Amino acid sequence: MPILVKDFTWSQTTNAINIRIPLDPVYREAVDIFTTDKYIKAHFRPYLFEMFLLYEVNSEKSKCTVQDDLIVFDLIKKEQVDWEVLEKLLTKDEKAKLRAEMLAECQEKAKKESEERAIRKSQLDRFTVQQAMEIDTKQHTLMDSRRDDERNKAMNELEKWRSKTTTETYNDFQSMDAITDSNSTSSVKIVELPDDEPEIKAKITERKTISKTPVKTPVRSEYVEKRKQEIGNRVLPNLRQSGLVEIKHTPRSFPTPSRESTAQEEEAWLRNITHARRATGFVSEDLRPEEQDPQWCKEKGDEFFRNGNFLGAISAYTHGITLSDKLPSLYSNRAATHFALGNFNKCVTDCSTALDLMKPACEGNRRSRAKCIARRAAGLARIGLLNKAIDEMKAAAKLLPDDENIKKDIYDMEKAWEQNPDSE
Repeated sequence: MPILVKDFTWSQTTNAINIRIPLDPVYREAVDIFTTDKYIKAHFRPYLFEMFLLYEVNSEKSKCTVQDDLIVFDLIKKEQVDWEVLEKLLTKDEKAKLRAEMLAECQEKAKKESEERAIRKSQLDRFTVQQAMEIDTKQHTLMDSRRDDERNKAMNELEKWRSKTTTETYNDFQSMDAITDSNSTSSVKIVELPDDEPEIKAKITERKTISKTPVKTPVRSEYVEKRKQEIGNRVLPNLRQSGLVEIKHTPRSFPTPSRESTAQEEEAWLRNITHARRATGFVSEDLRPEEQDPQWCKEKGDEFFRNGNFLGAISAYTHGITLSDKLPSLYSNRAATHFALGNFNKCVTDCSTALDLMKPACEGNRRSRAKCIARRAAGLARIGLLNKAIDEMKAAAKLLPDDENIKKDIYDMEKAWEQNPDSE
């Protein structure tokens, strides 16, 4: 059963209600706040504060502040009236009924808000897709227009080249026709030979007949058709086929690119790091598959800790946490190792993590929780937070009232606090 908080104070103004609830620093990180217009609750185990308000307040404008040793509720009134008392007088059954109604109302409200968020997200996704489609359509239109312009430009240049070639060919044919006509119309001088040379006269007559025969030249239309046929029969090369090239990079331990000039330095650095890690007594890469067990890592770390090899113990505990981060003993033992090395901030952090994993609190983990709280108190004392360290050590004493070491530590811390009251 939770312990109901009764030692709270409250005050009011015309528009607001202010409620102050004392808070144990040990339970500050585990405060559960629940508020509605008619009901407020603050649960920090094993303590519980709940209030069925006399009038309704505006929960959306109100706020709650959790300080080191205080919980402050600043509630905004819906009606500007003076409250005679803070809480309604209700029976146990009426309170249970109101709790159930408010829980159902809050669940319905949360469900409605979740549906609204889903609708807004769906609308946003639809709008995003539409915008992407419009951008894609514009890009395709722009690419098509550029392609058409380039094609038209190429066709115009081809037509100009064809017309130019045809004109030059026609001019060549005209010049060839003129030469042929001039040759055919030119006069041939005939020399009369005496009758006693009939063979020479026959040869001259034959030459005259050959010269008068017109030269057959190709017609312009036939040439143009022949050129078109040659261009039409031209075989264009095939388009290059697309493919996917997969590039696999060599794995590296350095963020910079590999260079031949620094290869020897990198190899030497890796060797030195490997030797240094093996010197601590634990290297995860050297473990066998059956040794990849968080419980084995805990036992190995405990062995290193007993032998004074604190770095090896931290390495073993850390590797066990990477395998399973739900074992509180790994964090609590690593906290002890950090404390032995003087890493007090890390010791406090690991103790807090271990305490979070030791839930729910029960008789089975009472001693472990007490030792962990005491170790965290010692770490806080080493970093100068004596006030918080004393509170932590007193909380550990409540769990182990017969432990003389804890009582002695509380006495020493209070004495140090008296000598140096300016410490936090």
